[in-house]
Amino acid sequence: MQIKLFGVLQEAAGGSLIEIEATPDLVSLKEKLIINFPMLNYYNFQIAVNQVKAETNLTISETDEIALLPPYAGG
Repeated sequence: MQIKLFGVLQEAAGGSLIEIEATPDLVSLKEKLIINFPMLNYYNFQIAVNQVKAETNLTISETDEIALLPPYAGG
């Protein structure tokens, strides 16, 4: 499963595109990301699935576009 990263998350994971073993849902994905890339645990990032910010746990597949969004401030 390929995951796109943006901003400070690229530095935390060592690149703008990472590969990780497929997971069935977002909760499992986040757990696996923290294990494989411990520096991500220092950021309150959000996950987007197919260009939509996920607000709840979702079932995901290898064909979904997954992106990690760094913390940001709005006004």
